[in-house]
Amino acid sequence: HWLERSARQWPERPALVLGHDVELNYRAFGQATAALAGALRGRFGVAPGERVVILSANCPEMLLALYAIWHCGAVAVPINAKLHPNEARFILEDCGARLVCVSPEWGEALSQLEGFAMPTLAMGNEAWRSALQAAPIPIETRECDDLAWLFYTSGTTGRPKGAMLTHGNLIAMTLNYFADVDQVSENDAILHAAPVSHGSGLYNFAHLLKGAAQVFPVSRGFNADEVIELLQVHRGVTMFAAPTMVKRLVAYAERSRPDCTNLKTIVYGGGPMYVEDCKEAMRVFGCRLAQIYGQGESPMTITAMDKALHADSGHPRYEQRLASVGLPYTGIEVRVAGADDASLPPGEIGEV
Repeated sequence: HWLERSARQWPERPALVLGHDVELNYRAFGQATAALAGALRGRFGVAPGERVVILSANCPEMLLALYAIWHCGAVAVPINAKLHPNEARFILEDCGARLVCVSPEWGEALSQLEGFAMPTLAMGNEAWRSALQAAPIPIETRECDDLAWLFYTSGTTGRPKGAMLTHGNLIAMTLNYFADVDQVSENDAILHAAPVSHGSGLYNFAHLLKGAAQVFPVSRGFNADEVIELLQVHRGVTMFAAPTMVKRLVAYAERSRPDCTNLKTIVYGGGPMYVEDCKEAMRVFGCRLAQIYGQGESPMTITAMDKALHADSGHPRYEQRLASVGLPYTGIEVRVAGADDASLPPGEIGEV
């Protein structure tokens, strides 16, 4: 119901933006979502609880598909667009997808897989445009314990596994963002330069809930020069970035000396940030860094280090703090255990 709420509260605010251009405001975003949900139900037979896959590089249509899936009560399965087609096929078959919403290039890739016959809806083609004109349906209300998102892990020790995230999980994650990471206003924007299928996509909620703009780079991914250029256009910009992305952004800004006034927050995570790299980023961008630590099974909700902790350079253990992953989120218990699974005292090294 969050999109419906924002569409009522901020109907004229930009919602989905491609580069400089507003594609849909919040009223139109809500209307298009209800129509697409009607097409998913009426034309493709998607029933509540069934899985619908989203497979695309970053684009505004991904969020249209995501919210239409929930509008009709189904379960979203966003897949990393950087996977090999055979890896994507494993996830498609493992989750038992009813339908696949794909970008045109992924539609072509799937059509070339031998024996693959799953129904697909290609974003941007005639069928997609027709679906956006379908009769809208009311929201299919779900409960907090109902499945919302199948989040497939990276599969570093075997096949990817679908972590089951409920609507309650996503609500808690979003409220934790406000409590422990950052605040958002309707005049802000989130720049989706990292994949919407996981890292950046999980931050859409906090920004949608506050009526902020969801900005997609025209390149559909991360380019340091494009990010800096978009900072000249959009205000109050937050972006999620892996540490390697932050380092590339710093290097570009060092060379070009751009105006970064509109940069509000860089939330980084997904891997360790070296202390010197963190300090260099703050020297270039100011106190605009916040860190999160999570995993597919507990998305962005284990620990966080907000901008105030990054800025507290007078603390006697400042560098050790920068090398850490911050403090447990509000309402989260973190335990560090040894090899025998017994809890360790403060100062000892073990596993979370």
